[in-house]
Amino acid sequence: MARKPRVVIPTNPGELIKLTGAIYTKHVADGTKSPLLILESPTWEEVGPDVQKVVQTQTRIEALEKELKALYGERDPHLASFADLDRRSRDTLLAKYAANPAKIGEHGFDVIAATAPGGNDTKPPKP
Repeated sequence: MARKPRVVIPTNPGELIKLTGAIYTKHVADGTKSPLLILESPTWEEVGPDVQKVVQTQTRIEALEKELKALYGERDPHLASFADLDRRSRDTLLAKYAANPAKIGEHGFDVIAATAPGGNDTKPPKP
């Protein structure tokens, strides 16, 4: 006796939508001869308009993901030099304003007031 073949339904949203779109396209192409006409609610006729919208949405998502990846590629190479410059700026400003470290907050730094050992660190009120 032949074993029943294994047919996997994707769990990845993009792959699931791709499969759903392919099934719907074939169902529409088969018309009145489609073996899927016997399905009960929800039917392909009921869900079809949603399938088309979601396939378009998924296509847009994939394009935006590619654009986002390119944007990260433009941004990320600068992060190490920015972090280094920020650290050196902090250190320079802390040396300059040693008597009033909160002053470096004017440059955009979050200054956390040091407390006695074992105490909680808190931010001072903004000037």
